[in-house]
Amino acid sequence: MNQSRIDWIRKAYNKLDVNKDGRVILDDIALLYDVSHHPDVLQGKKEPVQVYKEFMSQWDTQVADGIVTFEEFLDYFKDISASIDGDDDFAVMMQNSWKL
Repeated sequence: MNQSRIDWIRKAYNKLDVNKDGRVILDDIALLYDVSHHPDVLQGKKEPVQVYKEFMSQWDTQVADGIVTFEEFLDYFKDISASIDGDDDFAVMMQNSWKL
């Protein structure tokens, strides 16, 4: 993943990290993320509820403590990034999904 995409991911994470302690709680992610802009939903491959469930299961993978680190957040977007060809398209997806 290039630096431009990592920067967009960092912007989303920073928005979730309200108290700036480097940790995000799962409930914060659920409140903000809009799955309607996920590539699989847009392409009609998956229903929004399916993407939401998969999305939430991706977090808190390194240590099951209810907290999502930036590394866990970044790991999720590596797969998403691979499915989006253009950096501009990736930026739009991040802006729409995280209300950036």
